[in-house]
This record gives sequence, C-alpha cells and structure tokens, in this order.
Amino acid sequence: MGTNPGIAVTETTPGTYRFKGSTTGAVGSWDAFPGAVHVEAGTYAMDFTEWPFGDNSWLFGVQASITPDDGSGRQEAFGPTSYGPKPLKAGTLACNIFINTTGEVDKTFTPRLYKID
Repeated sequence: MGTNPGIAVTETTPGTYRFKGSTTGAVGSWDAFPGAVHVEAGTYAMDFTEWPFGDNSWLFGVQASITPDDGSGRQEAFGPTSYGPKPLKAGTLACNIFINTTGEVDKTFTPRLYKID
C-alpha cells in the first residue's frame, strides 16, 4: 500500500477493512481507497466502529469532500477533528481512507456516514 508496501489491506466484509503489517517508513497513502456517493441536502456525521488512533489523528482515518449539485465548487466535508455533524448541500461526497503511520499496524476500520436530518 502506498510507497511502502509493508501494510496489506483486506476487505473483511463489505465496508470493513483490515490493515495489517509493518513499515519503517510513512505509508503516505491518501487515496488508495476512494469511494463516492450522492447525498441529499441535510446534516450528516461520520463515525467508525473503531478509531485506530483517535478521532482527530492524521495517522489513520477518512478525508471527504463534497461537490455540490448547485455548482458552488468542491468543499471539504469531513476529516480528522471535523467528522460532524455538519450540514451538507446535495451533491457527490467523495471519501478516501488514509493511513500515514509507521511501525506495526493491525487495525480494523469500518467508516459509516449517518444522515441526522
């Protein structure tokens, strides 16, 4: 994965990923697992079954941006320190799971998007 392939990723069940392995250099993989979904306007939050390094870590998590249908331009939606809740316009939400750490990794990660209203 990334520039240092010491960490393997498997999808254990749909939407759940296991990251396992070891690396001595930062993996630096920011968009190895891109996904996109169209969302209706509303308030959303992201959550995970397990926070690998906490909910505000740039070592492991999800970064997401939205491209609104109204043409107002791409905007950052979710990332460490800002997983919601937050209002989103209707549009395409693009998400990337990232990992940027060194050493032993054995983490299972299941990101979820929730519509609050």
